[in-house]
Order: sequence, then C-alpha cells, then structure tokens
Amino acid sequence: MMTPRRMLGLAVTDRSIAAAEVAVAHGRRRVLHAAEFPMPEGDSARDPANLAKALRQFLRQNHFCASRCVIGLGARRLIAREKSLPPTAADLLPGVLSIAAEREFASDPKDLVFDFADPVAAGQGQSVLLVAAPRRSVDLLSQAAQAAGLTVAAVTSSMMALAGATSEPRPPGTGVVDPRPPSSRRLVLDHSPGAAELSVQSGGGFRLLRRLAISPPAAGSSPPDGWLDDLADELHRVAALLPDSGGAAQAADLLIWNATGLSAEALRVHAKRLSLEQRLCQYPADLGIDDVSEPRPSGSGAVACAHQQHRSLTVAALSGNFAAATALAAAGLNNKRPAVDFLHSRLDPRKAVALRKKVIWGGALAAGVLLAALALFLDVRGQEQDVQDLKDQLGGMKESLTAAKDIVGKAAFARGWYDRRPACLDCLRELTLAFPVEGKIWTTSLALDEGLRVLLSGKARDESAVLEVLDRLKADARFSDVKPLYIREVGAEAREVSFAISLNFAGAERS
Repeated sequence: MMTPRRMLGLAVTDRSIAAAEVAVAHGRRRVLHAAEFPMPEGDSARDPANLAKALRQFLRQNHFCASRCVIGLGARRLIAREKSLPPTAADLLPGVLSIAAEREFASDPKDLVFDFADPVAAGQGQSVLLVAAPRRSVDLLSQAAQAAGLTVAAVTSSMMALAGATSEPRPPGTGVVDPRPPSSRRLVLDHSPGAAELSVQSGGGFRLLRRLAISPPAAGSSPPDGWLDDLADELHRVAALLPDSGGAAQAADLLIWNATGLSAEALRVHAKRLSLEQRLCQYPADLGIDDVSEPRPSGSGAVACAHQQHRSLTVAALSGNFAAATALAAAGLNNKRPAVDFLHSRLDPRKAVALRKKVIWGGALAAGVLLAALALFLDVRGQEQDVQDLKDQLGGMKESLTAAKDIVGKAAFARGWYDRRPACLDCLRELTLAFPVEGKIWTTSLALDEGLRVLLSGKARDESAVLEVLDRLKADARFSDVKPLYIREVGAEAREVSFAISLNFAGAERS
C-alpha cells in the first residue's frame, strides 16, 4: 500500500496559528488533522526556543505526523505594493524590483524580506505585486518550526495561498486540476474572526493584497449596524481603483470565505449592493480537497474518542477557520513555488549582498592580477632599457678600458720588483731611519743572519745619542728583543763612546 504524502499548513495570525495536515494518495487529497495553536503570551512568543517547545507539544497532542510544512503570514504582517513596469526581461526583473523596493519602502531594507508575484500583462506594460514581510517574523517562525522538528518548505502569504487554491477548483475525486482558465478578475474575501483580508487576481496573477480597515464580527454573532455597508463601500473603492478595470461595473467574481458565520440573508444583501457575481466558498471542495478523513467506527473507547474529535474537526473546518491552513498545505503538496516565498526570496538583499561581495572580490582579484602583470611588464621593459644603456656606455668606454688595461699590466710588472726583493732590504731601511741625520752616531759594523737576527756596533759622540737610537729601535714594531750589549768610552782623552746592540727584525708592515 502506498504511503500518503503529507504536508502541514500553518496559518499565522497575531493571536494563534491554525494548523491543518493534508495527505494525498491515489490522486485524492484529505484533511487528516486540524487544530488551533494559541500564541504564548508575553516574551515567549518572541523567543524561538520557547515557541518551538510549545509548538512541538501542540503537534504531538493533536497527532500531527507531517514532517514538512508551509508557513503563511497574515496580511497584517505584510506590505504589498503594485508596481507598473514597462516590458522587462525576466532575468532583469529582480534587479529592477530591488531598486524599486529600496525607494518604495521607508524601512531599512535589511529589516524586510521582499519577494514578488509573477508579472501580469497590463496595457502596454506589466504589473507586478511587490510584497514585503518583517525579517524578524520570518526568522522567528522558521527557526521555531525547525526547532519543533519540522522542515520548512516555504514562508508565504496565507491570503495569497488561499486565493490561489480557490482560483483553481477541480472536480471532486478526479485528482486533476480543472483546465478551465480563471476569471479575468477575481476578488477573494476572507471573513475570519478579528480580520477581513482581500486578494485581487487578474489575468491569472495577483494585483492586490490588503487587510481591510473594518473588523468582521465574532463568529456566531450578528454584525453591528452599518458593518455590511462599510464593507460594501470598501470593496467598491478597491474595485474602482484597480488598473484597467473600466469601472466597478466590469464583470468580476467575488468569492467569500465565511468563517464568521454571517447569515445567508446578510450576504445576499451584500451581493446586491456590490453588483458583483458573489459566491460563498465551500470547504473543502473549493480548495481541491476531496474530503475530510472519517475514522472507521469501532467499539473501542480510543476510536470513539477519535471519532468525537473528528466531528469537532469537521464542524470547525466547514466554518472556514482552517481554510487558509489547508490551502497552505495543499500548495506545499503541489511541489510548485508559491506566489511569494520569503524563505527563498528572489529579492533577498542578503543574497544580493553576498553576490555583490563575490563580484567585488572577483573584480578586485582580477584588477590585482592585471596590475601585477602590468607592473611586471613595465619592470621588464625598464630592465631591458637599463641593459641597453649599459651596453652603450660600455661601447663608449672601450678606448678608456684599453688604456686602463695597459696601466694595470705595467703596474703588475713593476710590483714584482717589490714582492720578490729580499727582506733584509726592509731591515736595513728601518735601521737607517732609526739613526739621526745629524751624524752624532754611526755604525762601524753590521751582522745580519738568515733569521733576520741583527748585531750592530758603532760609535757616538756621547752616550745620549746611543740611548736615543736605542729608544727608537724599541719603539719600532718591526723590531723585537732590542738589547744593548755595551756602551763604553773609547779612551781617556776622547769623549766618544762605542756601543753594540742586538735585535730581531719581525718584518711587520709599517703603519
């Protein structure tokens, strides 16, 4: 036996969430469960964790089994604007509407989620319904549903889902959509306790989404005096202001979902005042639902209790309280994109920002690569020019280089005379420089061995001249181990002295 596919519809209002589970098997659709979840009071309704906990308990208590859901927002939470555009290509339409959304809405675009319904031909151009939802509400509800164990397929408008399902009836039991085209103009009015919402379709697309300023009476109570007149006047204004309507007298259908239990007599008077083809929608046939599941009778108390719950479900569903939730679930089973989807928006600024960032980074990277390539090219050209300039300079220095080479050759040849001369010549030179030029002291003999050990003797006019030479030799770094052997007078009458000195020549370079 084939397991039926299930989908859960969650129609969100300020005070509650209407939940309806729809299953399809063998081409037949059935409402399995329907219940109303009261919103938690206080800050719990704004906390995803607390809201998810309460929602999970509610789904378990009411035996909901679907794992996927479609969330619908009431018109009070949405802002819808119709934009008239010239003929625009489909791939350019999101960009045009993104600019229009930034100009149209005063709120920060980051606080809203935008999406648009498919364009409708209007005169020489096209009309597009642009819809905005608070991002905080979309994130809160989707996060709470996911935390409650549900997979969120879409977040859309409850009224647009209800109008879309109503505009495509199908013969009961066939499992196929009626191929007849929708009316040229269709007004779908949802009378629910505490709110009246209107959707206008034309040419198979959406033209208007509005929450009416008047509040319907409570379910089962009589409308206050003048309420139907105010409603008729409001609908007259809407019909007259529709583009290309040609006036309110143009043929149009008014489909009413009567969840407040207005009497048939009151609705007949209402229809006469509007001069529109008016019809009360029937649940579940006008939503493409074949029936509401009937539990098999049994004597067990559990099944009897389930049968009693089912009777309560049927009465509530026939009153229209769960029509929007059922339409949301049915839309999810169609595997088609809803009219607007705030969860997968075609105008989500975060996606645009992410794409814009990728484009910017890609452009910056490409510009960086081009700049690097240009810099490398200019550097190579500059180096080539420098090499050519150096070659030209080298050619101009050819004669100077020839002369310099000749000088270097001669200097190298002359240096050989200094590199190969005996070390004793340096020793003799230093010894000569140590003696004064006045002639007060002179050498009479000099002995120099191969180890550059020097033994010299001589005479001087007085002892001070010998000591002066001795000090000079000791101060010269080229000499080491300088020792006087003797200093003595030559004779009794002469004042001359003779001396002998021994030393070593180290051969260090003179500084």
